[in-house]
Amino acid sequence: MTEGPGGQSLGRRAAAAAGLFLLLLGLYSFLMPPVLAPYRDAGELACDVYSLGVPHPPGYPLYVLAGRAFSALLPGAQDWKLNLFSAFAGAAAPASLLFVLSRFFPPAAALAAALLLGLNFTLITVSGVSEMYSLHALLGVVTAGLAFWAAFDPRPKKIFLLFFLFGLFLANRMDLVLVYPAAAALLWGPARRALGPRFPRILPVCALFFLAGYSLYLYLPVRSAAGPFLDWGRPSDWGNFWGIITRRSYGSTLDLISTNYASGELFAVNLRHYCLHLWSNMGPAALLSAAGVYFAWRRSRPVAVFWALFFSLSGPLFLFLANMPPNPHALAVVEPYYLLPDIAAAWWLAEGLAGLWALGRPAAAAGLAAALVSLVFFGIPSARKADRRGMFLTADYAADAVRPLPPGAVLVAKKDVQLFSLWYYQMVEGLRPDVRLISQGLSGAPWYRDAWSRREPGFPVFDLGSGGAGSWAAAGRAWKGFYATGDCEVPDGVPTRPLGLVMAVYPPKGLEPPASPSDAYSHRWELGRPFPDFFAKDVVSSYARGALAAGSFHASAGGRKAAAAWLDYAAAAEPELPETGLYYGFLLSAEGDWAGAGARFKASVDGYEKLLALAEEYRSLPDLKLGLRRSSAYAWLNYGVALGKTGDRDAAEKAYLRAAARNPGLAEANYNLAILYWNRDRDRVVRELSETLRKDPSHAQAAHYLRQLRPSNK
Repeated sequence: MTEGPGGQSLGRRAAAAAGLFLLLLGLYSFLMPPVLAPYRDAGELACDVYSLGVPHPPGYPLYVLAGRAFSALLPGAQDWKLNLFSAFAGAAAPASLLFVLSRFFPPAAALAAALLLGLNFTLITVSGVSEMYSLHALLGVVTAGLAFWAAFDPRPKKIFLLFFLFGLFLANRMDLVLVYPAAAALLWGPARRALGPRFPRILPVCALFFLAGYSLYLYLPVRSAAGPFLDWGRPSDWGNFWGIITRRSYGSTLDLISTNYASGELFAVNLRHYCLHLWSNMGPAALLSAAGVYFAWRRSRPVAVFWALFFSLSGPLFLFLANMPPNPHALAVVEPYYLLPDIAAAWWLAEGLAGLWALGRPAAAAGLAAALVSLVFFGIPSARKADRRGMFLTADYAADAVRPLPPGAVLVAKKDVQLFSLWYYQMVEGLRPDVRLISQGLSGAPWYRDAWSRREPGFPVFDLGSGGAGSWAAAGRAWKGFYATGDCEVPDGVPTRPLGLVMAVYPPKGLEPPASPSDAYSHRWELGRPFPDFFAKDVVSSYARGALAAGSFHASAGGRKAAAAWLDYAAAAEPELPETGLYYGFLLSAEGDWAGAGARFKASVDGYEKLLALAEEYRSLPDLKLGLRRSSAYAWLNYGVALGKTGDRDAAEKAYLRAAARNPGLAEANYNLAILYWNRDRDRVVRELSETLRKDPSHAQAAHYLRQLRPSNK
């Protein structure tokens, strides 16, 4: 294996890498949110770093301890410091790659590849959130750099250090192990040739050094034994700890939703989305990367094999194992894992540029032009799209959620971003410490109940996830002031009253939602503003759905003005929410405005049809698609009523037939068809009424009218 024509001194390479680091650190710091980012597990990990708790498996001890050390060096709020920590790690990844690339390639090729990686939307995104993903990207680059460093001079001390660091790096994210076979393939030949008969003897020592690095996971049982409130999985129990470090406790899948699909069923569609990700971030440079695979093979077979393994194991193989459906939530979960194969793509970009330049000036000019086009029209727009300046979503959500709660209330929350934001602002920032915040998903976990028994002996925690209505009823009797966020799954029969972002459970008599959204919401984001990722949109969706519930309540109670205010807010916050048009249609139909109601019902119909099409595209589970079809049928039914009231009978019939097609068990569709044909086609009326009773034998009106018609047919 030989070096390329980079030809730069160590000092110049280090200076260039430092310059790129400072440039990207400034960019990432400028674009990152000023508070806790609305991103997957950011709130939980910020709490874990602050309290030195035990995060969800596999525990991420390297991130927790490194984040704690970094935040101890700076003044300011914990969320901002951890966002900055991610910015440091994220900026260091392309800078480190530039340092490695410039050993092999001309400066311009190395810089173009590293800079385009630095402008990667996904890297910028994770470089402003309190999660381990940007550190993961950095460790991926360092892994490659260390593999080259050791392969060029495979002395035992270097190899031992390499294995120690490889074990240590897994304490950030275990899936980094996917790129270790590439490092082993690169190192194996040079080490065997250099060490000769000593090579087999150093392998057991390498394993010991690897375990020494991996031993950072001992933080989990040690810290768990001290009894922190966040003690996920209770790894002080050695059986639990063994399940974590061997992945037995959470398997090889990325998310439990993937277990609903056959192995490899979603591989092709996931690979397609990764290719779209590459194009959106690299543009024409992605074609240069493809050419770089060929040039790498011609230049150095060991290096080509290294990057082929690095890419294929961390990219396609990972996507095959993850097997996630292509819906926005699942794609947002998978997206940070694109960064490891993106590193290989950046390397191949440098290979492609260097290979074209070696072919002569015309090829070099074409390669340079493609790189510049990619930087200007793909890289810079990616950075602009990742802008989170002024995003106070999590802080506003937490404040608005606890605003209506009386002193000493119990608040149950479910979704990750919403729950973890509440955790952070209560545990770290001291927001409403009197409120007892319960996780619905964790409420049945023994470790979580034990944590509550240590925090507040005698306070009962009920299984509100799988315990059913009985557990909710028991909680209603035991807790004074029982509330839940709107994303919670409340069993049928449990009474609730919407109040905005939260709802009162077993509400006291006379409790009503505020008359206006401005009385419940005080967020700083503008309605209709585009947001950069799924998780931010999901927080906004919580506001919209809370407004929808409040508007529905006021509409049913006859409060037309208050209902309209809430429903207008819901429509502005999340225009694609089909339920808003449905409830607004009810509101207008109650006033006799059937033309206006028809327009709203049509918007609801269109919304559900779009969701049904997306459900097919996203490979959604059958239960979800069934629920959407039933909701769509109900929207078509009401749209048909509005059309009938405005005299468009033909369109009304088509709407009822579409409702029946969407939900074959919907008796009201046949009943409405009977009414539509009353005094027009007696046989058709009889058939539709008979079909109504077949679907719903308890339909009293259909039975009444059918008795009236049948004697006349004798």
